[in-house]
Amino acid sequence: MPDTKRGRERKGQTKRQQRREHEIERALEARDRSLDFEELYEGEEIELEI
Repeated sequence: MPDTKRGRERKGQTKRQQRREHEIERALEARDRSLDFEELYEGEEIELEI
């Protein structure tokens, strides 16, 4: 089958849609991930100045 402009455009649209969905999924996962600060700073001494 020959390469057509319409085919290239449709393929590009599909790739953009897939990339957009992947970025949205990553953003939602990052937002939902809760940080455990005790685990994050385990073994480190932290001094708070008041």
